[in-house]
Amino acid sequence: MTEKDTTLKPIKYFLFLIPIAMGAGYYAGSEIAVSEVAMHKAEKLEANTAQGTVIRVLQNVPPNVVVDDSMVKAQSAFHNRIEPDLVNSIEIVIGKKTKFGLNKGQLVVKDDLAN
Repeated sequence: MTEKDTTLKPIKYFLFLIPIAMGAGYYAGSEIAVSEVAMHKAEKLEANTAQGTVIRVLQNVPPNVVVDDSMVKAQSAFHNRIEPDLVNSIEIVIGKKTKFGLNKGQLVVKDDLAN
């Protein structure tokens, strides 16, 4: 062998390994991307199907009346449909006075109750 052949051998091996390394990197990257997309889909599905509690009025309630358990009921709802100002526990409503009155079927909002 000549001296020129021995000095080019590492470069030939390196040039041979570049496409293999690129292919492996591409494959690994695509697998990571697929798993991340699946993870985000699962998180979105979980967020859209999570359940929370809202309080619904069963009968018309005039202003300045103390609410009892026969006037309201707890009801489940999708968490992404629950507004932040809605009351989410029946214990908060029972024993409180109404400010403006409540209509049958409405959801109880924090501002509907007197402190």
